[in-house]
Amino acid sequence: MYKSFDEIINDGGSLAGSSVVAAAADRETLAALKIAFEHGLGHALLTGREKIIAPIAKEFGVADKCEILDAESEAEAVKRAVAAARDGCADVLMNGAADAPVLMRAALDRECGLRCGRTVSYLAVMEIPHEEHLSFCSDGAFIVAPTLDQKKHILRNALKAIHAFGYEHVNVACIAAGERVDRKIPSAADAAALVAAWRAGEFDDLPCTCTIEGPMSVDVAASSKTAERRGIKSVIAGKADLLLAPNIECGSALCRTLVCYCGAKFAGVALGARVPIVLSMPSDDAETRFRGAAIACAAAAGR
Repeated sequence: MYKSFDEIINDGGSLAGSSVVAAAADRETLAALKIAFEHGLGHALLTGREKIIAPIAKEFGVADKCEILDAESEAEAVKRAVAAARDGCADVLMNGAADAPVLMRAALDRECGLRCGRTVSYLAVMEIPHEEHLSFCSDGAFIVAPTLDQKKHILRNALKAIHAFGYEHVNVACIAAGERVDRKIPSAADAAALVAAWRAGEFDDLPCTCTIEGPMSVDVAASSKTAERRGIKSVIAGKADLLLAPNIECGSALCRTLVCYCGAKFAGVALGARVPIVLSMPSDDAETRFRGAAIACAAAAGR
């Protein structure tokens, strides 16, 4: 079971032999891939303007490990990258200079994209200071107000990926404002329904086992002492691996708070398409982009 990003990266098993296709590759993308090659990445396809990309690849010493698919525009670069992933030429798709929404629109195109009949959701992976394990949160990026059925798909996507990180059992906290089941509060009602579905064996076909509790507030999920003081009986309080967010605002705010105020290391990956998709922000440095590629390769290897 991986307890840190370093364990994922230094294991080498996830990156070894993997292939990444980067849409509209830029300097930061090449810097991230250079680190990935140093940790065992097998091959990379780079789409974009060859006359710009080739000198950078040579400068970083990775030209012999990269194939460049020339594209004059961002739209063409994205289209060629998605096509390469669809045709099985890469295990992971990531954006370079291409805007993340542009890449996702192409990836989710019903005719030429990477849909495979599953709900596409986003899994955040965080290494929080002083915690002795990785923490996961879903979905804080894609599905604005998921229905109960969508939450089941989000949960399934997340559990499959987390199993690829070596987890045989996952503690899941269904986040809400509190622990009381109130039918007037959709997040609380959905959390109770997810617990009932788990108890009924609805998730028994997954490659890992899990314990699901909810509705549960974040402070209870994070601390067994808080649960005890509030008289809440829980077997996962203080030991939650996955926080299942009730909506996009909660998931996004939770992850950004942990990163900005708590100094958590972060990486995220889109799940449910033919290949895992890494979405980088323009402000992300090479190390952050590399972490995203590493967890995506690990998720791909565990499919």
